[in-house]
Amino acid sequence: MKNFTRILVASLVMLLAVQALSAQTSPDPAIQKAREETVVIFDLGRMFGYLNAMEKDTKVTALSNAQLIKLYDIMIELRGTKRIEVSRAKTLLTTIEDSILTPAQLMAADKLAAAKEAERTTVPGSGAGANSSTSGGSSSLPSYVSGGDFNPIIDPTKTMGQDFTAFFDYTAKKLGRK
Repeated sequence: MKNFTRILVASLVMLLAVQALSAQTSPDPAIQKAREETVVIFDLGRMFGYLNAMEKDTKVTALSNAQLIKLYDIMIELRGTKRIEVSRAKTLLTTIEDSILTPAQLMAADKLAAAKEAERTTVPGSGAGANSSTSGGSSSLPSYVSGGDFNPIIDPTKTMGQDFTAFFDYTAKKLGRK
């Protein structure tokens, strides 16, 4: 009887563990939809990291003062935005890609993006959305879904926010605005 009780308890524990794991892996449909909708917001945020890397690493694709002024104005807008909407992110990203960057600079940014994507897919647990929090804060998808604050671009707890701040500080210093 002791063995039967042990087997029963072990089976129940394993069943509960399997149920808990399956509950964690089935995404909330609203969160999944938000993750898909906000891809462009995260793309916009990552662009500033790529621009920062380009400025540090290669002077061939260095940004001109005129380009930095336009990017600075966009960054000022983003810093003052509590909730960035998908449509605005699309507009800003299109402006950067089509009107501010040269083809060579855009190609350099694309190469950096491809390298980062390859890096993300080779590191376990770092797939799409790994940088998008599901807890509180201005970068959380539940906050986006509920209509609250959502601006992961300026979130200092995320790599994207740190990269944005570094590029903003660099740009402000180079333009003499800080």
